[in-house]
Amino acid sequence: MKRKILVLGVILSCLFGLSACGEAAEGSLDSYRYPKELFKPDSLEQYATYIEDKVFEGWYLNDITPENFDEKQYLGLAMEFDENNLTIKEVNEDDFNAIKSGYISWYKAVEEVGFNSVETLNDDIKVTDVKYYINDDDVLVVDATIQGTKHSALLQLYINNDFSIRDAGVTVNKTLGEKLTNAGLNTLLGMGMAFAILILISLIICLFPVLFGEKKKKVSDKDIAAKAMDNTISQIAEQEDLSGDSELVAVIAAAIAAYEGSGSTDGFRVRSIRKVNNNWKKF
Repeated sequence: MKRKILVLGVILSCLFGLSACGEAAEGSLDSYRYPKELFKPDSLEQYATYIEDKVFEGWYLNDITPENFDEKQYLGLAMEFDENNLTIKEVNEDDFNAIKSGYISWYKAVEEVGFNSVETLNDDIKVTDVKYYINDDDVLVVDATIQGTKHSALLQLYINNDFSIRDAGVTVNKTLGEKLTNAGLNTLLGMGMAFAILILISLIICLFPVLFGEKKKKVSDKDIAAKAMDNTISQIAEQEDLSGDSELVAVIAAAIAAYEGSGSTDGFRVRSIRKVNNNWKKF
């Protein structure tokens, strides 16, 4: 009994230790890559709100889609303004692809998150909560909760130490019933496609005789035996002397046995062979 209590105590201690570690990791910026003077909680919240509210929603209102993103935004993200001049800076492909991936993910999720109209988009979709932590790769991750008229969603931003986005993505928070419904639909779709392909293959196989010629009629064993007997009788009819030929007797007996479906000639005996008129008819 004491041993069981001791084991239980060790397990509980480990669980409390793990939970304490998780709480310490959340909201922590203990990393040499991210100076605390720059990466403050308020600045991270403002940054996440800016990305969702100004950047993504602004692009959406300006009819930026995944299909025309490269055409309309590549040079726009490369432009650098100063007080008097407009200059073009070198495009960082990694930064461009990261922000593009994040916007496409947000674009695909915005309908499920829900909003009343384009005019009220800024009011219908808001960032309600922001959390941050350093992951195992020593990268700052900002988790921003987006609330729409239908669902909430999680916007994850992986941020470099110059406030550029390394990666971004949006995941819609669905109810258990919605998840089960989607899983069921995906299962039915997969099974339906599999059965449809099998039916198509079966139809193609059935069309082989039409496409590549008629199927040969299967010849039964009895027809084969009858044909063999006819050939044997034809050979007998061509013989001059039919009596006293033991080999011929054996051939006749074997032909009759094959015609009757018997495996041997034990059931009958050939007593005599006589020549008949060659002008005979076969029935």
